[in-house]
Order: sequence, then structure tokens, then C-alpha cells
Amino acid sequence: MVQLNESDVRRMAIYCFYDKNGRAGKYIDTFLAELNRYIDRLVIVVNGKLNQQSKELFEKYTNTILIRENKGLDAAAYRDAMLHEGWNNLVSYDEVICLNDTVLGPIYPFSEMFDVMDSRDVDFWGITASPESNLNEEHIPTHVQAYWHAYRRSIVSSPQFQHYWESMPNYSSYAEVTRKHEIAFTPHFEKLGFSWSTYIDYQKYAEFSPYPLIYMPMQMLREDRCPVFKRRSFFLGYSFYFDQTAGQPAMDLYEYIKDHTSYDVNLIWDAILPSYNIADIARAMHLDYVLPSRTLNPRQHTVVKSAFIYHVYFMDLLDETFHYLESVPQETDIYVTSSDKKIPLIQQYAQEHGFSHEIHYIPVKNRGRDVSALLVAACDVVLNGGYEVIGFAHDKKSSQNQENGHNGTETQGFTYKLMENTLGSREFVNNILTLFTNNPRLGLLCPPPPYHALYFAHTLPVEWGPNFENTKKLIEDTLGLHVPMDPAKPTMSAMGSCYWFRVDALKPLFEHGWQYEDFLPEGQMGADGSISHAIERANGYVAQSQGYYPAWVLSDRYARIEVDSLFYTTNTLISAAGMARRGETILANALSISDATSRRGRLRRRIRRRTHLILKGFTQTFVKPLPESVKNVLYRIAWAPINGYRHTRDAITHLIYK
Repeated sequence: MVQLNESDVRRMAIYCFYDKNGRAGKYIDTFLAELNRYIDRLVIVVNGKLNQQSKELFEKYTNTILIRENKGLDAAAYRDAMLHEGWNNLVSYDEVICLNDTVLGPIYPFSEMFDVMDSRDVDFWGITASPESNLNEEHIPTHVQAYWHAYRRSIVSSPQFQHYWESMPNYSSYAEVTRKHEIAFTPHFEKLGFSWSTYIDYQKYAEFSPYPLIYMPMQMLREDRCPVFKRRSFFLGYSFYFDQTAGQPAMDLYEYIKDHTSYDVNLIWDAILPSYNIADIARAMHLDYVLPSRTLNPRQHTVVKSAFIYHVYFMDLLDETFHYLESVPQETDIYVTSSDKKIPLIQQYAQEHGFSHEIHYIPVKNRGRDVSALLVAACDVVLNGGYEVIGFAHDKKSSQNQENGHNGTETQGFTYKLMENTLGSREFVNNILTLFTNNPRLGLLCPPPPYHALYFAHTLPVEWGPNFENTKKLIEDTLGLHVPMDPAKPTMSAMGSCYWFRVDALKPLFEHGWQYEDFLPEGQMGADGSISHAIERANGYVAQSQGYYPAWVLSDRYARIEVDSLFYTTNTLISAAGMARRGETILANALSISDATSRRGRLRRRIRRRTHLILKGFTQTFVKPLPESVKNVLYRIAWAPINGYRHTRDAITHLIYK
């Protein structure tokens, strides 16, 4: 065991970096700049590729950058770096730290942590540990989490440690690295007589969670001054959060960092927006806002300069159109797009009904509907009007739904949801502008998609329809943008094309130079699958590509409807599952329902039922008459393979789940 004298501690750090595009986020610069104050040598190992800008960033801190094939994950990267440096060199340092880019920080100076850990007589240490647990009858030993392992000279110089790394294979998956390295390392070396410790007292959180850095990160920062936090907190699949918490960890973590520390939250957005699916980010961080419709929220800065563009097509909806235009504040400019023939009628209506807000009219061609009205006719307003934030809406009937046998109230409900959550009241619109003012990373704000009546089949679980490939082509080939897209995840875009946006966030969409001829003429667009439908699903990704996030917005008035609709939707589906519903969590229920409704699941149930009947008959005839002691032995023998199968199945499921 070794206690270090902090006045002359020599440390080496091996930093593992991976990004599929080879891009090192700005947060790494901040992290390494602080870490560099406490180490004497830095080795950076790149799994995969590294772009030139990131290479230059790393060269600020080290001359040793090892670029290797992305095999074996971070464990193999540490192995290759240690073997490259050589044991004779490594043992010349008091401490060798193996860490990776999955954590951000520091929230608090690293000096606090090093001062504490230097005084402890240990052979290796980490920041956090997972406590001993039993999950699905599988024993998980207490272990130091591997994003930060600090090895003292006493263990680095040992033959056991050197053999461990020299014999390490390239593990093929995250689950294998976790099981065979991260979980196994601590108990393995503890049995060999080496001691360890962690900066954060893992036993404090043992009764709550085996992974508090994910499920209780805000508490660890607030109560224990943990210097780092996990990047994954902000894009973790929501099923993991909702299966163990109320869904609050990422939102609590972000707001605590923003409101109570000096850490720049822009570094968080730079770390996650380029590389992770926006739907995962939106769910984990709850990028949903409920704004007052009768009172005003406070503003932190001068309100953004704004405009609102409204496309008018249906003259019989002018009452509704001007009802919502009354919600536009006086300091927000109004533009109305419509055909040459309709503009005088709209002007006349506004004059006769005493609409006092000045309106700027823009003539359009009847090709491409509302999408071309915005991207072609109003393009100059967006790019050269000097506005920071612009809102857009259009009147809507969706008459094709009635032609297909649906009721008009179904479409009217969609329109109601769009307009109430875009232009619900003067106070609501002012609060939207305040939201953009107070949140400079907010790029797009739109109502959630509809899921009532006929829309349920088209928006849940995702609203792609036949539009994924044409949207992907639009994003990547037409606009030359690259963000993670997944047909199994929702778009986080403005379904129905009523939304507010920051001009800088959607600039590539407007700078493309659209022409009316890019859109199908009226009568040929169809209900789905056109370029207009692709654009409708693309705007959230465009915002993401520019470093901004899209979000949903509801008025407090409409939120009352939304809450009941969500509970009704969930309860209806769960009730319909009947006896197929098993387990306590939503995830367990979903798995059981999926199993019950699949063809394979039905086959398994038939086999289990027939097997049960055969065994029941056999037991009644041959086993029940036997003495109790004999029956108990036979029952144990009979159940042994079944229990073994269940244990194996649960262990495999846990590994995949983790």
C-alpha cells in the first residue's frame, strides 16, 4: 500500500478517446486543461479515427497520440498504451491513471480529489464504485468503475498486474468488457492482496442504486462534490431511466450544473448534439416546455427580434386565422403569404374587423402549399430580415381525411393542437420569445405530434410513415448535413409545420435555394411521401446539425388535455393486453405483451401448456402416491434444469440490458 506525498507526486495519464467521426468536443479541451495541472505526462489513445482539428487540440497537451483500430474498446486501448510505454517507464511514476472521454468536467477542481486520495494508503483507486448487488440471481461484486482507474507504483510493478494486461484479449463488445474487465478487476486484485478505495463513498448510495453516477448524478455533485459526470446521462435510452427512476436524473443534473456551478453547459451540448440521436437526448433531458397562457415569465435579457409568418389558403377560415394572429405581440412583425387573388380579400377582412397590427403581404404560387410559401416566398424575410426568431403557421383542413371516411373533427383536433400551442394567447407567445431569449441553444419549438383518433396509427411510436429514406436523402445529400438518424426513433420535428425557430438553427434549410419547381403541383402531392413531407420531418435534425436543440411546447391550458390523453392512451393499451400483462414496470409489461402477441410467443405458450398437462397427468398418476420424502427429492431433481434455464436466461437478458 502506498500513501503519496502530494508535493512531489509524478503522474502519468492514459486518456482513451473514441468518436465515430473522429471529432473531439470542446468539453475535452476543458477537461484536459484542468487535468494537465496534476500530471507529468499524458498519453492519448484514439480508438478509430481522428480529424485534423481534434489532432491539433490533443497536441496542445501531448506529443504521444496513439491511433489504433477500434477493437477491444477502452480496455484494449489502455493495454496498448501501457505496452507501448513499457513497464520500466510506467513504474517510474507514482501513479498511472487510465481514464476515458465518457465523463465531462471537472465541476470542482481536481485538486480536491487528489488531495484526498493522495493521503490514502491504497494500491489503486477510482472516483466511484458499484456496490455489491444481486440482479436476476446473479452476483455482481463491488468494483471500481473503469472510466477512471488510478494505479499506484506498488501494483503497476507487480508481475500479476503486468501479466493481467499483457494477456488481455480484444473483447468484442461493451457487455464483455464490462463483465470480464470492469466488474472482474477489483475483486481479482483484492484477492491478490492489493487494496483499493474510491473518492466517493459508494456505500452511501448502495441502498439506492448500483450505478448512482447515472441514476443519482445531481446528488453526487451536490452532496459529495463529485468532479465528473457521465456524458451518457444526457442520451441514455429512456427505458433505463423510467425503469428505475421517475425520469428526472438528466434534467436535475443539467439544471444543477447550470444554476449552481461555474461549468459552461454549452460544453454539454457540444458533447452530445453532433453524435447522438436527438430523440434520445430529448427524452433524457425532457426538452418539453409548458408555458403560461395568462401570465408572463421573467426574461433574463433583452427579448429577441422576432417575426411571424402565416400562410393563408382557406378564405372560410379567416375568422380562426385572425383569432390566432391577435396573439402576436406588437413588437413582433407579421407576414402573410397567399396568392395574388386572395391578398386583397385578406386585407379587406383585417380592415373590416379592426385588426390593428401591421401586416406585410407576400404573394405565392399555388405549388408546394405552406412549405414553399415559407422556403421560397418568405426566404428573404428569414435570411435577410434581421430576425433572430421566427414563427410559422398555416391554416389547415386536411380534407383527404374526410375523403377517406374520417370525421372533420379529427382534423380539426389536430389544427387545434397546433394553433393552441403555437399562438394560444398573447401571453403564451411572449413566453415563447422569452424561452428563446433565456435559452440560447434552443433552435426549434413546436407542439408535440397528434395521437388522437386516426393520427395514432401515424405518429406512435414514430411519425416517419414512408418518409425516412427521403428525409435522410434530404438531410445528407441535398443539404450536406450529418446527424444520427434512426427509423425506429421519432423525429423531434414539427409535425403539421407550425413552429417557432431560431434563424441560425434552420439556416441551411433556407440557404439551399428552393424553387417552386422543387415541389409537386397541387393535386399531385398526395397524402405522404413527397419532398414537403420530408422537409416537415427534417427541421429538428437541421437544428441539431447547427448545434441547437429542438423541443416541444404546450400551453398550460392544453397541457391539461395532454396529461389525460397520455394516461388514457397508456391505460387503454395496457387494459387491452389482459392476461398477457406481467411484471411491475412498463418495460416488463411491454416484454410480456410482446412475447404473448408474437407468433413465436404463441407457439411457446402452446408447448408450455401441453407440457404442463402431460407433466400434471404423470404427477397425478405416478408421483403423488409416493412417500413425501421421495416426492421432495423427485421435485428437486425435476425443477433443477428448469431453474438452471431460467437463471441462464435472466443472466443473458441482464447482460444485453446493461
